[in-house]
Amino acid sequence: MTGAREQLHRLAERIAVEQFGGEIVEEPIPGYQVLTRRRLVDPLSGVRAARALASAARGLLVEQAREARAVGRSWEEIGEALGLSDGAADEERAEAAFAEIVEGRRAESYWPSVRSPSTSWRCGPCGELVTDYGLSGSSHPDDQESGHADTCTRHRAALAAWRADTGWDD
Repeated sequence: MTGAREQLHRLAERIAVEQFGGEIVEEPIPGYQVLTRRRLVDPLSGVRAARALASAARGLLVEQAREARAVGRSWEEIGEALGLSDGAADEERAEAAFAEIVEGRRAESYWPSVRSPSTSWRCGPCGELVTDYGLSGSSHPDDQESGHADTCTRHRAALAAWRADTGWDD
């Protein structure tokens, strides 16, 4: 991490500890004898801290955009400062900036996506990289996450709970 991201990470860590009761642990990095990494014992305090920062950043963004308008900057200029679609016409960029700042949304036409929303993380029990599709239309664990090892205790427990809840035996 470098620059703003590193500073933000340190600030989130500090907020997690000071405001949300988080604890930091230094753990060795596998394969190295001296290197360690800092992490929160319970990452939920980090989620709370990141949410607080995001909310504060959103407020700051709105405040700065209002101040920019107050000194005569256009919505198109604000859109450019936000890094909105360089290929868009000035009016489109201005509309997208207004939608993001005032309405709190991003116009989909300016951020096209060809894939389903997902994230990935390393599963604690099996160590595999898991793709997480969130709460898709299906409640079946395989429709919500992929990548667990066949022997993963977490995934097996999720499958067993799904079978018990639905009465299905897949």
